[in-house]
Amino acid sequence: MLGPLSVAHGGADGPRSVGPLKQRVLLAMLLCRPNTVVRIDVLTDALWEAEPPRTARKNIQVYVWALRKLLADVGAGGRLVRHTGGYLLSVGDEELDSLRFRKLADAGRETADQGNLPAAAGLLRRALSLWNGPALPELRCSRALSEEADHLGRQYLQVYEDWAEAELALGNAKVVAGTIGELTGLHPHRERLRAAHMDTLFQLGRQTEAFAVYDEYRQVLAREFGLGPSPVLEARYRSMLSGGRNLISAPRQAPRPAPVDP
Repeated sequence: MLGPLSVAHGGADGPRSVGPLKQRVLLAMLLCRPNTVVRIDVLTDALWEAEPPRTARKNIQVYVWALRKLLADVGAGGRLVRHTGGYLLSVGDEELDSLRFRKLADAGRETADQGNLPAAAGLLRRALSLWNGPALPELRCSRALSEEADHLGRQYLQVYEDWAEAELALGNAKVVAGTIGELTGLHPHRERLRAAHMDTLFQLGRQTEAFAVYDEYRQVLAREFGLGPSPVLEARYRSMLSGGRNLISAPRQAPRPAPVDP
């Protein structure tokens, strides 16, 4: 799920063909809500949106039959079952990358809250390593799956920010430097990401570049939203100007959420 949709049996034989587009959309919707009954109307909307055919329910039954056969071929027969009003696909935490991702992320955050930053950074790094994104790029023709993929993308960014803050608190700016600049460019409105980018450059002795990251963000906010940086980020900037004596370095002390794009 954390990339193009694929199904494999133990990884030994590589990914299996999931079938035609509608069948892949159906499977992806079930995997977006694993171990939960997904209503027929939700599946119908994902497959056809505003204009489902009169045979929509019959078509879904055909796709389900084909998916059951595929799952049986990879040793997961009986996982896809009909419940009142919808279908449920049973998946274990270690069988689905998005579930493993969330489990590792939750463990990493809990470990950070307990004060064990080296272990937290390791858990968060393992979560990020599962990402092969963007999520479900070939299925964004479905509005419902496009929204699900965007949600997964936001989760990735939040975990990345948690990881970067943990590494920076440990003084590991070089580890963060290789990826944070590109991500900041791709997501220019995320203030936590900007703050971590500034801290990374400042720790590496690249103060002028750190100040430029702040100034660029200030201009973006003013131009696009008529806003200024949050007091937290402004305080961080002023601390850097004074040599970083009061620089906030603890993880998860997040500035405000990013503005919503117009």
